[in-house]
Amino acid sequence: MENTVLIKNATVLPFTRQANGSLNLEPQIADVLIEGDRIAQVAPAIESAPPSASVIDAANHLLIPGFVNAHAHSMEILEKGNHEASPLELWMLYTYPPLQSQHLDARLCYLRTLIGAMEMVKYGGTTIQDDLLELPYVTPEIFDAVAQAYVDVGMRVSLSLHTINQPLHHTVPYLSDFLPADVKQDLEAAQGLSDDAWVDLFRQVYQKWQGYRGLVTTVLAPSASQRVTPDLMHRIATLSEEYDVPIHTHLLETKTQAITGPELYGESVVAYAKRHGILTHRTAIAHGVWLSTQDIELIAEAGATVIHNVVSNHRLCSGIAPIRELMDAGVNIALGSDGMSSNDSFNLFDVIKAAGLVHSAMDTSYDRYPKAADILKWATYGGARSALLHNEIGAIAPGMKADLVLYDLNTLSFTPRYQLPIHLVYAENGSSIRKVFINGQLVVDQGRVLTVNEADIVAELQDRLPEYAVHRKQILQQAERIRPAVEKMLSTAVSQSLSIHRFSRPLHYVS
Repeated sequence: MENTVLIKNATVLPFTRQANGSLNLEPQIADVLIEGDRIAQVAPAIESAPPSASVIDAANHLLIPGFVNAHAHSMEILEKGNHEASPLELWMLYTYPPLQSQHLDARLCYLRTLIGAMEMVKYGGTTIQDDLLELPYVTPEIFDAVAQAYVDVGMRVSLSLHTINQPLHHTVPYLSDFLPADVKQDLEAAQGLSDDAWVDLFRQVYQKWQGYRGLVTTVLAPSASQRVTPDLMHRIATLSEEYDVPIHTHLLETKTQAITGPELYGESVVAYAKRHGILTHRTAIAHGVWLSTQDIELIAEAGATVIHNVVSNHRLCSGIAPIRELMDAGVNIALGSDGMSSNDSFNLFDVIKAAGLVHSAMDTSYDRYPKAADILKWATYGGARSALLHNEIGAIAPGMKADLVLYDLNTLSFTPRYQLPIHLVYAENGSSIRKVFINGQLVVDQGRVLTVNEADIVAELQDRLPEYAVHRKQILQQAERIRPAVEKMLSTAVSQSLSIHRFSRPLHYVS
C-alpha cells in the first residue's frame, strides 16, 4: 500500500526557484500531502486526504527541504577525531596512502558508512554525494556495501566510482626530485584497475544501482585532472554523456595544485580538464579555492558547479575560496562537509554557519557578503544541481520528492522568532529537528533513526576497530617513507609566486 502522510498547519519555507534565480523563502502556513515518495499537494488547507493517511499536526513547526551534502568521502569516517590541521598534501599520506595495497573488509565499509549516514540524517541532511575513494581501488563488493548502507538507512545517495591512475609523483611538481629511488619504484608499481576494467566496473554498478529504490544514483569521479591520464578523462567524458550522469572531481584545492598546472601542463588544471573533456555542465568541482579569474570564466561557460567545503578548506590549510567572484559569474555553488578526517562531522549546520561567516572577513564591501538566503540555496538547490537532481529534490512543491525536515519552532534556536532563514544559518544546529522524511519515508523521529538499530551498529563497529588499528599501523609506516619528500615539495611549491592570494598571510613549511 502506498504511504500517505498529511502534514498540517506547518510553517513552510518552499525553497522553490523564482524567475531571478533566488529561492522563495517566505514563510507560509500550509498543509503538505505526501503520497508515496513525492509531494502531492501544498495548500493552505487540504481536506481531501485519504482516510488512511497518517496526520501530523505541525503547528509551531517549520518544514523545509532536506539539505544536500554535495561532497563527502565515507572512507574517512573511521578517521574521525584522528587528525590535527595540516596541509592537504601531508594529510593525504595518512588518509589516502598512495602505497596502500590491501582492501578493507566490505562489512567494515558497510558499518562505517552507516555511522556517517545516521549522523547526517539526524541533522537534517537527506542527500549525500559520497565520492567513494577506496585504495588501491574500489571493488564491486565495497561499492555494493556502501550503497546498501545508504539504502538501509533510507538516505538518498549519489555514489561515485572514484579513480586515480597516475602515481603520486606524477601529479604534483617537484616531488620526483625529492623521493628516494625505492619509493618511486614502489609508487610506479602500485596496482590499480586498468582503464578498461574501471570502465567495465562503472557500467556494472550503473546497471545494478542506478535508480535503486528511488534512492541511488551513480557518478563518475576522476579524482582530479592531474591524477588521471588524458585518455581516461576522454573516456569518462564519453560515459557521462552516454549515461547522463555527473562528473565529480577535485580542482585547485591548494596552492600546490595551482602551481601544478603551469609546471606540468603549461596551463591551469581547470583548462587542462576542459581540454580533455571533463569540464561540462555535468561537472561538479570540489573546493576550487585557488581558481583564477580565467578559471572562473571557464567554469561559468561550461555551466559546472563549484562545491564549497569551507570547514575542510580551513582544516587542511587550503585557503579561502573566491565565492563572491563565483557568485558574480553566475556559477552554481553547493556545500559539502568533505570527509570526516578533515571535518569530523557530517552535520551540515557546521558548514552552513562557517560559509555564512568567513566571506564577510574578506574585504570591506559589506553589501557583497553572502546572505542567509544565498547559503541556504547552496545547501539545497545548489547541491541538488551538482548531482543533476534539481528537478527532483530541494524544494517543497507538488511533484518533488518528499525529502522534508520538520523543526520545532518552540526551541532556543528560534527564540525570539525573527527571520527564519537567518535562524537556520546562524542559530540552529540541528537540535530542533523532530522528524526527517526521505523519499516519503519517516527516517528520523524525535532524534531516533527508525530504519536501523544504532546501538547494534555502533557495538559491531567497536568490535571491529582492533582490526582497523592494524590497518592504520601499516598506513603510518607507509606515510613516513614519503613524508620527508612531500615536506620538501611543499616548501618549494608554496614559495612560488602567484598572481592570486587565498591565505590571510603566507604559509611557511619547514622541511
